Amino acid sequence: MNPIFHKAKRTVSRISWRGESGQAIMEFAAVVVMLMVLIFGAIDFCRAIYLRQEMVNLSRETANLEARGAGTTTMEIMTNALAAAILEAQPLGLNSSTGMVIVTAVTNVYGKGGTVSYTISQQYTAGTLAGAQSRIGTSTNVGNAAVMPSTGGTYLTSNRTVYVAEIYYQFFPITPVGNFIKAVLPTQFYDAAYFSSL
Repeated sequence: MNPIFHKAKRTVSRISWRGESGQAIMEFAAVVVMLMVLIFGAIDFCRAIYLRQEMVNLSRETANLEARGAGTTTMEIMTNALAAAILEAQPLGLNSSTGMVIVTAVTNVYGKGGTVSYTISQQYTAGTLAGAQSRIGTSTNVGNAAVMPSTGGTYLTSNRTVYVAEIYYQFFPITPVGNFIKAVLPTQFYDAAYFSSL
């Protein structure tokens, strides 16, 4: 064989090998970037789902403690339930500027013609989350009308107290990708639970 042909063949194979390694590096970099975006996005998304479920459980437990809790007065029962909620959710910091817990006692009274009116008898809060306020009614409305779900009064007898626990939490992503997908993830969680006294 011709030595020039062998030399040219070796040169062509080196050039094509270098081109393939550069292409492989670029493909690897693209795959790693996409994989990291998926992993970090999944971390924040799963964290949001987990925290949301924690809030649902906490609001139900707090309202249940209000309705069946220990204490001799309504004020003592509600403040004990509020303290228990804050203690149980200590890692979330609900009694700080990142969260708020609102416990409310609402009494239903049946009027003439089967109309139901709800009045706030007591309300206590913990936390200072900006923009968070009770959707039932604020503490300045004690003794005034409360806003309840439309099905709330149909199952309760007259002069029965309904205990409401509302929880707010400010969600902060922990990964850089989470900061870019804020449009998908909520920035503030809210949950409420309603329990009737026995």
